[in-house]
Amino acid sequence: MKKWIKRISIALLSIVLLVFLVIAIVLNVIVTPEKVTPKALELLNQDLLGKVDCERIELTYFSSFPKFSLQLTNGALLPNKDFYKQDTLISFKKAKVNLSVIGLIKKSKGAVHSIELNSPKLFFYVDSLGNSNWNNLAKTAPDTTTTKKEKKTIKASEIYIPKIIITNAEAHAVDGLSKLNYAVENLNLSIKSKTTNTSIKLNIEKNSDRISLLKTGKRPYNLDHVSVTSNLELTFADTLLTVKNSNVSINDVHFENKGYVQLFPHHKKIKVNIDSELSTRSLKNIANTIPPRFLSQDGLKAKGAINLKTHIEGIYSKDSFPVVNSYFKIDNGSIAYKNFKGEIEDMNADIHTYINLNSPEESFSEIKTFNILGTGINMDISGDIKQLTKHPIVNIQSIADIDFNTITNNFPVHPSVTLKGSIHSNLLADFNSADLEDFHFNKVNLDAIFQVKDLLISSQKDSAVVSSKNINFKIHKGEDNAKSLTSTLVVNNTVAKYKQWLDTSMKQVNIDFKADDKPTTLPQFKADIKFQNFEMQATDSIYSYIKTLKMNAEFVPKSESLSAHMTSEIETDSVTLSQKTAFVTIMGAQTQLKVSKTPTNLWEPSGNVSFKSIYAHAPEYVYNLKTSQSGIAFVNDDITLNRTKINFGDTDMTLTGELKHARGFQNGELVTANLKVESNFTDANQLMLALAPPETGEIVTAKNEVVIDSVKAASATGKRIFRIPKQCDFKFSTYVKAFRMGFINMNDIQGEMTVKDGVVNMNSIKLTTLSANMDAYMKYNPQSNTEASLDFRFYISQIDMNQINDVVPVMDTLFPAIKSFEGKADFRIKGNVLLNENLDFKLPTLRGVAALKARNIMVVNDPAFNDVAKAISFKPKQKNPVKTFDVEIEFKEGEVDILPALLEVDKYRIALGGVQRLDMSYEYHVSVLKSPIPIKMGVDISGSNFSEHHIKLVKAKYKYYFTDKERLIKKADASVFEDKERILKSLDFN
Repeated sequence: MKKWIKRISIALLSIVLLVFLVIAIVLNVIVTPEKVTPKALELLNQDLLGKVDCERIELTYFSSFPKFSLQLTNGALLPNKDFYKQDTLISFKKAKVNLSVIGLIKKSKGAVHSIELNSPKLFFYVDSLGNSNWNNLAKTAPDTTTTKKEKKTIKASEIYIPKIIITNAEAHAVDGLSKLNYAVENLNLSIKSKTTNTSIKLNIEKNSDRISLLKTGKRPYNLDHVSVTSNLELTFADTLLTVKNSNVSINDVHFENKGYVQLFPHHKKIKVNIDSELSTRSLKNIANTIPPRFLSQDGLKAKGAINLKTHIEGIYSKDSFPVVNSYFKIDNGSIAYKNFKGEIEDMNADIHTYINLNSPEESFSEIKTFNILGTGINMDISGDIKQLTKHPIVNIQSIADIDFNTITNNFPVHPSVTLKGSIHSNLLADFNSADLEDFHFNKVNLDAIFQVKDLLISSQKDSAVVSSKNINFKIHKGEDNAKSLTSTLVVNNTVAKYKQWLDTSMKQVNIDFKADDKPTTLPQFKADIKFQNFEMQATDSIYSYIKTLKMNAEFVPKSESLSAHMTSEIETDSVTLSQKTAFVTIMGAQTQLKVSKTPTNLWEPSGNVSFKSIYAHAPEYVYNLKTSQSGIAFVNDDITLNRTKINFGDTDMTLTGELKHARGFQNGELVTANLKVESNFTDANQLMLALAPPETGEIVTAKNEVVIDSVKAASATGKRIFRIPKQCDFKFSTYVKAFRMGFINMNDIQGEMTVKDGVVNMNSIKLTTLSANMDAYMKYNPQSNTEASLDFRFYISQIDMNQINDVVPVMDTLFPAIKSFEGKADFRIKGNVLLNENLDFKLPTLRGVAALKARNIMVVNDPAFNDVAKAISFKPKQKNPVKTFDVEIEFKEGEVDILPALLEVDKYRIALGGVQRLDMSYEYHVSVLKSPIPIKMGVDISGSNFSEHHIKLVKAKYKYYFTDKERLIKKADASVFEDKERILKSLDFN
């Protein structure tokens, strides 16, 4: 019996090992990632209007035993290709799709058991019309069984949702309906589903470190340590999502939720009816969730009840938002400690908030009671705010006294926390915020006192410090006929620090404000503001420093004929703003500023700025930017320059004209400019190097001292092609007295230049170079960070032939023979070429044509010319006069074709032409058409350079091209004449 059991065990083990062996062979030999990836992508995408893309898909078994798994590497889910916003919905480095063997065999929807994503990036988008980037992500088969336009009810049994596990995700969402953006850090999400005959039940567990809510132009609001556990049921007959039970926790404070969400996808609407309530009503339980560094838990005695309820009901769509009704209460609360005599003996709150964005005038927040009393704390606030979401009407009364010394002596303050000093405030406010915005101060009833003495609040654990020697702020509304409103603010030696995010200090701030509304005169509202030694450092290395600043402001209220506006004059000796190594320092600035309220309730600035000098630097620029005494006028972000002087490296420029919508440099919107540019000297090498980031530079901004080591910065490596943002649409009228590019020096440059869509066009540029006149055209179009395309046309009149290469530096490579000539010539070249990051020609990419016409020049007796002369029995001189020399050249496919050209030297009439290659090898032919010896002969010259060459006597190949006899011309290659004519016509050189 034991032998049979042993044999059966061995047999079963052998079968198992054989199965595992077969699986291993299949996975590693037959079903390889190279074969699986395209097939799997095809299957994944067959039911999607969007697209799944993945670098590698691998089928595994042993690492996911007992299930098969698809391991996906570097993948992404893209939206429907017809959706206008093509941002990736999901991208990931690693993902896993676990497969059910039984489901695969049955070919059922349950073949996918679960999906796991680790550290993905998620992006969801809804525009202002309710269209989303996940709309129509999956294909839907048309219903061909019915002819009537009836909506087909979705059956729950047709839907299958696999288990979804997401860990350590980064998620972003943009909601164009509510104008809110969301960001979620370290998101962990688990979704499990169960299908019934009529519905799908979902169990959702989620937690994240932080959720940030951001409205455009506003500061983000952060919710930390958020977790959600929910049981939901979705019935498809009525598209009703019922919240069976849901627990939401924010920083260990728990809320229970119930209600429903009904979806109307065809109408792009959602009906919401949700009740949310704080899970506990015990103030002690809430106090126990506060971290010990803020509130000690040792010996804590807390009494009282707390209640927070919120009801959300309504339609969420393009034109509608749900109504939010919230109640917050604390009854008879108190906090004390067993071994300390201090006690907060009375805590009460009763606050009702109603928000209706559909009718902003109905929204309000009513503070019936909010008071805290005991052990150095006395706060009592009451009142209400009407029209909460639009032009709030404020009616608030409050008094607050906090003595931190008393708190420290009577409560167990954490050792890492220091509390000293006192705060006193008193507020009576009754006004419409619209009157405050429109500067109708006579309608504003406001009395306030805020006093701080010897304040020190610090937390070592949070690296946070707030200290102030003295802050005294007063506002008083007079009872006299003038209804004067006066205000003073005095700040002395105040510091605020928080981790690495903020470090700010003010030595002294003084603000005096007075508003007189006299019946017989126009209202006079004026303020005097003085800053001294204001310094701020913030996150991302933002730094600001103001040594001294004086400001006089006058406020003009809104009237029937005028919008509300403020005018001011600002004077400062030095202001520095910097971020990392980028900075701007303004010395001796004076500003006349007007800020007006537009009909759309936006504030629009206008005015002018004059300054002694500006210094600026950014890591994109290896040279510092500076200006001399100058001025700038502006209206909102439209800037007018009037002979504004700018120095960049060795380049000086004077700019006159307009630049509109400068804010577009930041947000990517269109920026236009129409400027006149004048320069005594422009160094194009430095300007083109502007986008080569420096590796060093030792750039320092210390208060108003600016130290720049431009030499080190300029020697930085890592060059990139000069590129201009595509949102720039600029027109320039230029005059440059002296210009340097490479080794080329030019003078008196005049012409028009445009910049559009990142392309630079220099139209009809006229200049003087090397005592020659030139008309130029260039079109510069960056293709990548290391390559740009250049269309060019240079027409040069009466230039020394041996200096042509100084203007067109590649000519000594393309046509080296040109160095053998002396004298004046007209030269034209036109073509297209790619430039590298040094702005040098990539010669193999050059395509174009050139032509030269010379009269009464000299050919120099170099070795190559001397050997040819001997072959044709010509006695060369050191310089040999040439009556005429006309040549046409074509650049193509890495070589230069020199078409047959006539050269008359002494008693000789010679035709020459051939091919010059970029590796400096060449094949030329010289035909002797006329000489003292009545024989027409030819010479072939070949070699790798002009010092090593081979000469061979041959027949004259060009004897039919330069004659008046039609009989001989007919024997010539007609295509040569056509090419010469085509080149000359292309260059307007007839």
